[in-house]
This record gives sequence, structure tokens and C-alpha cells, in this order.
Amino acid sequence: MKSLVVGLDIDGVIVDFGTAMLPLLSEVCAKPVAYQDLCDWDLGEALSISQGTMTRTWEQLFESDALRYAPPIAGALNGLSALSQHEIWLVTSRPLVTQDLTLSWLHDNKVHYDQIVFSRRGDKLAAGPKFDVFVEDFLDETKILAEAGIFTILFDQPWNKASELPTNCKRAYNWDDVLGMINELV
Repeated sequence: MKSLVVGLDIDGVIVDFGTAMLPLLSEVCAKPVAYQDLCDWDLGEALSISQGTMTRTWEQLFESDALRYAPPIAGALNGLSALSQHEIWLVTSRPLVTQDLTLSWLHDNKVHYDQIVFSRRGDKLAAGPKFDVFVEDFLDETKILAEAGIFTILFDQPWNKASELPTNCKRAYNWDDVLGMINELV
């Protein structure tokens, strides 16, 4: 039997979608956009892009190969291998139309996982079994998970800065931090 049930978001935790989006965002903004410019979960707000333009930008991203060939977050692939003794659930807000490219990315990068669930923004609690730990980059989702009693790891990103984190939540700055926190739970 597996030791822990570990939930992980994909984008911003395993896949470096921010880097994958920079060329498209730079084109939309007609100027270079840096990773640190992605300082709000609402990228339209962070970059002064109208809601309509941002909606079209997301659609363009999902229709392109940008996510299919996005780089992994540093340490994520080795980190997931190190967690293989646990039950791994990937729970993502990605729309179902990205399923094929997501599964291809996971296969090509030899990502170990037991289950994957799509389109669960704001409802990751109901995505699977009772998680022992969840790794997430969206601050609002982190608060929901932590308040439900799940030990939550907030993977540090420019869009999730906060002065205080909820009880039962810690910030990880890299995958070594993630592995250390999960190993402490075993």
C-alpha cells in the first residue's frame, strides 16, 4: 500500500507554463515580458491586458504547441520519481481540450503518477481521495485546501506572494523543499 496520497497541480508546480507563455504574452503586449512580470494570478491584470484579449490569449495558448513543449519546473521530474512510493494524483485547472497534449507531455517526460483529473479550479478537494498533502501554486486554492485540513505546500511563484499563509501551509521555493516537507510527513 502507498504511504501518502499526494495531490499536485501541474502548471507552476511541474510544468513551467510561465516560461512557455512569455513569447505569446510579449507578442500581445508588444514588448518583452519577463517571468517576474507575471506578478498576479490574473495575468491580464498583471500586464494591463483587457479581459477579452486575455481570453483570446488563453485560447491561443491552448491551441498552440506551447504547453506541449513547455519546460518542466527545475527538479520536478526527479522529485516526482522520488515520490513514487506514494499515491500521486495530478489535479489541474487545465481545460479538457488540453488533455491530449498534457498526457503527451507527461509521457514524453516520463512523469510517474497514479491518477490525473482535469478542470478542477476551485474544487480540487472533490477531485479524488482525501489528500494527505497537496502541492499548489494558486494562493486561493492553497487556502481552501489548507482550511480543509490538508497539509498544503505553496510552490513559490511571482503570482502567489503573500505576507501570511494559512495554518497547515508552508511555502516551497524549489523541489528539494517539496520533498523535504513531504518526507517529514511520512
